[in-house]
Amino acid sequence: MLSINLTELIWTIINFFLLLFVLKRFLFTPVARFMDERQARVDAAAQAEREARAARDENAEHHEAEKREARQEARRMLDEADKAAAAENAAALQAAKARAAGERQQAEEALRRESDGELDSVRLKKRELAEALARKLLEEEAET
Repeated sequence: MLSINLTELIWTIINFFLLLFVLKRFLFTPVARFMDERQARVDAAAQAEREARAARDENAEHHEAEKREARQEARRMLDEADKAAAAENAAALQAAKARAAGERQQAEEALRRESDGELDSVRLKKRELAEALARKLLEEEAET
């Protein structure tokens, strides 16, 4: 028949609670602490990753904005340089035209003076030739 031994039951209960205390003290608490610490590290790593991604995205946006600004500045500088070059070219062309007109006028004056000088020289030669011819004719008439 079934009989219950009270001393054995008490020792079994004491052993059970003693085993429960030992397991809790040396197994469950350290394992739970280890799991909590591990979960905290995982959570910290996940948070650090989210922060790093956010910082990366922010840096990427900032970098893109700086690139856009740099492109706009470069375009503006190129436009200004083109305008300045066009203005300088126009001024240089106008100066060259003015210089060419002045040189042309000087050349025309020099040519005119030279032409006048040549014309005077031809007139003088013509007069000298006419006088020489008249003398020659007079000498020939005087001889005849």
